[in-house]
Amino acid sequence: MTPPLLPYPDCVLIVPPVYAGTVPLYAAMAQYGAVCLDPSTPWDKRRKESHRTVIAGANGIQRLTVPIVKPDRYHGTTIGDIKVSDHGHWWNLHRGAIESAYGRTPYYEYYADEIAPAFTGHIDSLYNLDLLLHRFACRVAGINDISGDTRAISHYRPVLLADHVTTVTEHPYWQVWADRYGFQPGLSVLDLIFSLGPLTPLHLHR
Repeated sequence: MTPPLLPYPDCVLIVPPVYAGTVPLYAAMAQYGAVCLDPSTPWDKRRKESHRTVIAGANGIQRLTVPIVKPDRYHGTTIGDIKVSDHGHWWNLHRGAIESAYGRTPYYEYYADEIAPAFTGHIDSLYNLDLLLHRFACRVAGINDISGDTRAISHYRPVLLADHVTTVTEHPYWQVWADRYGFQPGLSVLDLIFSLGPLTPLHLHR
């Protein structure tokens, strides 16, 4: 497979941590030479992307939210400081919801073991949880992730993620529940990966 040409090969996109972020977000990431999740992003409880993702199952859209431990203070708190709560054993619910939604997709069984460590309840840092799923998505999508590698970051020109970057056009792709609901945009990148597998990079560069 010929690697796609990148619009911004000399830039690293600095991205706030997200929990299995959306397809449009990863399409934006795919335009850059590298991406980096930034744990120093200030914590803002109004922005749910760091601990919420959206999938689609037999009953339609489902929002999966990771419960967090309320920080002692908000001023000066970063996403890297936020701890994951064990409330309700949420990881069992998320694992079951993802399997129920995507168990029939072509590539779920192929990738299921790779994301399994995110749903064991053993990760107490929100950033580490986000990073695990992000690195999985980047590997499949052919995106160069250099999160935490300060030496690698220094070789690129840093670009901060602006809200307008995530408004890239989302092209339809095959979805397992499309016969019931039609194409549903704005879902987690997991939806794309389980649907297209190794064709994910080609779709993101459309």
